[in-house]
Amino acid sequence: MAFSRSLGVMVLFVLAGCAANQQSAGTRAGCGDGAGSANRQAPIVCVDDSARTLSVSPDPVTLHDVSSSDRRTPVVLHWYTRSGGGDLQVEVEPGCLSEVRCDGNGHCMARSQPGSTSRCKYDVWINGGNHDRLDPTIVITPCC
Repeated sequence: MAFSRSLGVMVLFVLAGCAANQQSAGTRAGCGDGAGSANRQAPIVCVDDSARTLSVSPDPVTLHDVSSSDRRTPVVLHWYTRSGGGDLQVEVEPGCLSEVRCDGNGHCMARSQPGSTSRCKYDVWINGGNHDRLDPTIVITPCC
């Protein structure tokens, strides 16, 4: 009886771990449908890396300069490759965003600069890939 209960608990933990792993893999890919998110408080740019020419969605990506819940907190912009991998890189015009970072595994992020609104270009590419660089647009608007 104790063995079957332990086995049952272990199976539940394994299933929960698998479900969490699938969720994080799906979140990691960020854009399985290729659409991205136009939410100005939590924008996600989907970088479609399935063809030689990259494409992004949305383009332009629009975000607020600050969080609606705390006007001192910047909005975080995420880029994910549709494949969920690749050495994704993003380079943003100076003064547009801050803390641009890429993890080398299909994800980059940057923060808005509170009080700063602008329209700027950025380059997106995949290191070591056979993709052409793309130069989409970011639009930063005042919050709320």
